[in-house]
Amino acid sequence: MKLGKTIQTFYNETIAAKIEVLPISPSYLETFANLPLFPNHKDPFDRLIIATSITDNLSIITTDTKFSLYNNLVTVLW
Repeated sequence: MKLGKTIQTFYNETIAAKIEVLPISPSYLETFANLPLFPNHKDPFDRLIIATSITDNLSIITTDTKFSLYNNLVTVLW
């Protein structure tokens, strides 16, 4: 799959849009390791987003219905 832009370009656009880029911290990884693993949702990137949200007490805005599997752990909007 081609992104159409370099990672650096995506990063620069993210910063220009005033979106904070969070580092992957050990606390996120610990939460990630303790998340329930559902048979129909094993996407590691989604799970890292969920772990970050839980750790930092953030809501997730998404239309991805798989995130609703974690409704008891995190607030999913939309």
